[in-house]
Amino acid sequence: MLEEHELAPTYEIWFTGCSLRCRFCTVPDAVTKPRLGSWLPPEELVEHILEPRVPPFRAISLVGGDPAVNRPYVDALLPLLRRRLPDSLLVLNTNLFTDPSLAARDADRFDWVIGDVHFWRPGCARQVAGAAAYPELAVAAAEAIVAAGGRLMLRILVLPGHLRCCAEPTISWASSLAMRADGRMRVHILTNYAPAGAARTDPVLGRALRPEERALAHGMLPDACPQPSRQALSGTRPRPVDAHDPPAPIEIGPDGTLLLPFVTGSLLPLAVEFDPSLRDRLRYLEG
Repeated sequence: MLEEHELAPTYEIWFTGCSLRCRFCTVPDAVTKPRLGSWLPPEELVEHILEPRVPPFRAISLVGGDPAVNRPYVDALLPLLRRRLPDSLLVLNTNLFTDPSLAARDADRFDWVIGDVHFWRPGCARQVAGAAAYPELAVAAAEAIVAAGGRLMLRILVLPGHLRCCAEPTISWASSLAMRADGRMRVHILTNYAPAGAARTDPVLGRALRPEERALAHGMLPDACPQPSRQALSGTRPRPVDAHDPPAPIEIGPDGTLLLPFVTGSLLPLAVEFDPSLRDRLRYLEG
């Protein structure tokens, strides 16, 4: 329910495995122990999506981990989704740590690519995610998607201790690319970082952003840069009373911080109690 308004509500297919080892990862077991996942043939997975009790959705998002490390499965799944759910947007959520030629191919196969770029300096990427080559490759992949005519939603997660070295140059580059993309790209600045996993005990990453840091990060984005829509949801079917949501984890940090890695329709009313700014999402649930 908390994807960008252009894509929410979305049916998320979670893939295990990832090409990065971010210290702040919220699903470290799925990343480091991919065999913990449940295998479903592509045909069977599509049958699950089509079950009557599944809540209505406008997009199908492949997330992880990173789906890009499961390309053979994705290649088999995509034609089935296109044929059996032709009215749904298909979305690839990726860390962009991939060959630019493959990224250009994804631009042609998906309605939207959501790309995450959190680091700019190779040293920061090596320290936090174990991949010094990540920034150069991610930038090239994002530019390849735009050059291929794809639609790109670029998310920039602002990390504590990395505003000047990573967030600022990343936002500057992303803004320039978006303003050359003929309306096919959005830049989304995420300042809702919460330490998870190994980051909780990290001297730099072990805290949320301060209010002044959040304001500074948002101020780095030029007003003319295309951003995700902030309009309330519209045009979605009412949620059936017998809709079935998967279990959604709730974590409580040592300092009492509530962490919701993802929010289903069942969790949304509770989330609104803690964050009233999410109230517009209830329009979908209330029909």
